[in-house]
Amino acid sequence: MAVRPSLAYFPSDNALLDSSGLPWGVAVTPFSSTDERGSSPVTGDEGDLIPRCTSCFAYFSTLCSLHRWSWTCPICSEDNDLSADAAARYARDGSHDPPELRSAFVDLLLPGEEGEAAAATTPVYVAAIDLSSSEEFLELVKSALLAALEALSPGSLFGILTFSSKIGLYDVQGPIPIVKNVFIPPDSDGTLHVDLKDVMPFCSFLAPVGTFKDRIAEALETVKPIASWERATTASQVQDHALHHTRGFGVAIDALVNYLSVENGTTFELGM
Repeated sequence: MAVRPSLAYFPSDNALLDSSGLPWGVAVTPFSSTDERGSSPVTGDEGDLIPRCTSCFAYFSTLCSLHRWSWTCPICSEDNDLSADAAARYARDGSHDPPELRSAFVDLLLPGEEGEAAAATTPVYVAAIDLSSSEEFLELVKSALLAALEALSPGSLFGILTFSSKIGLYDVQGPIPIVKNVFIPPDSDGTLHVDLKDVMPFCSFLAPVGTFKDRIAEALETVKPIASWERATTASQVQDHALHHTRGFGVAIDALVNYLSVENGTTFELGM
């Protein structure tokens, strides 16, 4: 993981942050192979031994304040007790410290339970496509998605969602690909008037790649940028907020995550 701040120095408190007027923020790349300094992660196989905060469940790390029999969580400031084994683990000298004390960037393995069978999981991929982009950019997006489609395993599930001033859900499992649209209200507060699960059944949205690869490709080829007349209509409806409502990114992603969370209470991993 790589963490890169927008500024070299951070405000010490909220009051200073608000009064500075500076664009303070942090860019996080969670799946980076190196950290922000280009260093590889420290590895280990004792992930099950790392203490977790009793309040926010954050893992112990080099950012925590470590005491003899306790540690303080840097995220929520909760004071957590250390077990005798954990206290002994962190009482070592610097040359034999465990991975989580040697670096803030660690990859640790979690052992499986005795007799635990490997759970069969089905990879799920969703392409969320922004139709407010230019035609040239959209062609690049479609080319990238078609190339990625060829690399997916036949057992994967794939769904297509488009967004602009409306959200489109694609069903590619019929004779021809069809799309059902949900319009984003101009005065939307971040929510839709109808849930996506009521627009299209979950099993219709996600199609097996092995069976419907050609139809998925056909559906991707039909994706076009938002029409000029639709831009004009949307602009006349929302006036100075036209760009926000034409793109609809936040509303679309929030609705998509909620949509994928309804299946047995499980949130699927997204590839966008």
